[in-house]
Amino acid sequence: MSQNDCKWYPFLRAAGGNWRNALFISCPDCPYRQQSCSGFLLAADADGKPLVMPVDAFWKMSGQQPARGECCGSLSRQAFEATFSLYLEWHTSTAEKCPLWQLCDAHEARYGHECP
Repeated sequence: MSQNDCKWYPFLRAAGGNWRNALFISCPDCPYRQQSCSGFLLAADADGKPLVMPVDAFWKMSGQQPARGECCGSLSRQAFEATFSLYLEWHTSTAEKCPLWQLCDAHEARYGHECP
């Protein structure tokens, strides 16, 4: 797959091509209740910018179900939001919607191509 064929190429590149190199973000107590959520995978690009991918999207794309215990580490949604609070302040538009989904939406708007 070429980098032009897949909107998730930047995430996969940041994770070294293996979801196990990502952090697992769990969301068991989502206060936003806007979408069902099995969690997210988190990697950082060369500039340290967080790249998040919904676990369900990864499963749909690859047929592999990422497991929290197989990732290099894990964070709660609250820990992610606290750690990246200033980044989220500048890169999300509303407090009414989950910031993780907002980052995913922004990524999709930028890259736009579905993976084959």
